[in-house]
Amino acid sequence: MIAARLFACFLLIAAALANPQPAQAAGAAKPELVGVNLANAGFGGKVRPGVHGVNYLWPKPDDIDLYAGLGANAFRIAFLWERMQPKLFGPLDEAEAGRLDALVKRGDEKGVTVILDVHNYAAYYDQLIGSADVPNDAFFDLWRRLAVRYKDHPSVAFGLMNEPNKHKAADWAPLAEGALAAIRQAGARQLVLVPGTKWSGAHAWLAKDGALSNAEALGGLKDPARNFVFEVHQYFDANTSGTNASCVSATIGVERLKAFTEWARKTGNKGFLGEFGASKDPVCMEALKNTLQYMADNADVWKGWTYWAAAPWFGNYMFNVYPPDPARFPQIEILKQAMQR
Repeated sequence: MIAARLFACFLLIAAALANPQPAQAAGAAKPELVGVNLANAGFGGKVRPGVHGVNYLWPKPDDIDLYAGLGANAFRIAFLWERMQPKLFGPLDEAEAGRLDALVKRGDEKGVTVILDVHNYAAYYDQLIGSADVPNDAFFDLWRRLAVRYKDHPSVAFGLMNEPNKHKAADWAPLAEGALAAIRQAGARQLVLVPGTKWSGAHAWLAKDGALSNAEALGGLKDPARNFVFEVHQYFDANTSGTNASCVSATIGVERLKAFTEWARKTGNKGFLGEFGASKDPVCMEALKNTLQYMADNADVWKGWTYWAAAPWFGNYMFNVYPPDPARFPQIEILKQAMQR
């Protein structure tokens, strides 16, 4: 009897080796984190720090509930560095951090992820990180303070910086690694989202930005906690800026994610699509569907995604999905299906 069972096990193992399964069967899963950008607090940058409720607006904890009810479990929360830390190397502003605290608390209660998004394009009051006015250590200090404050909150993930675009890849890489090290040295072990340069465009990840590409400059990134992903953004219009309502084709999102996906799989890395959006144009709606399906089909690489954007002050902005009313914003039904896959 034992010999027969061993022989049967041998046959099963042999069959598995002869017919290996693909890394991710099409449609069989979805990325772990799926949701939206709650973006208003990252705007009003012409007046800094500005007045809350006048120049900018933080999302409410109830906004998390609105989208969690559709199946969202990830919320990228934009805010400006100048408001969160009014003086370099100084303490966090308690009023501003308190607004973030309320969202983190709701995230903890709901069991969803709240991504802290420093929405500053790698600058502080328009002075680049690494300049005489904004030394590298100032950036690391910000992240040390945020990590100390939120290290014990399971809902929190740390998004190092929104869309660096004036640094070259070789100059940005040590800044990203230094901020990651500051977070770990503060005792935080949560997920960290690491962007690249060139607006962190997925389509440009392997393209040279100076002497190196993002793939080359960041490919050897070290994380003591081994808990990071590369955050990329991708829009579907002709110049990839996300400023046009038209899309190149129904497959453009998939085409622009492929090279990054293949690189990540080959190198053992993972990606997070932090921004992508679609207008109501029929071609764009198909591009949105296809992009979401592609990430589901490649969930071994894609940790997650957050759609851009949901914000009450965005009004009729072409990508807005706030409130989540499919009659007003048909993108919601597509996102809902992907969230509940």
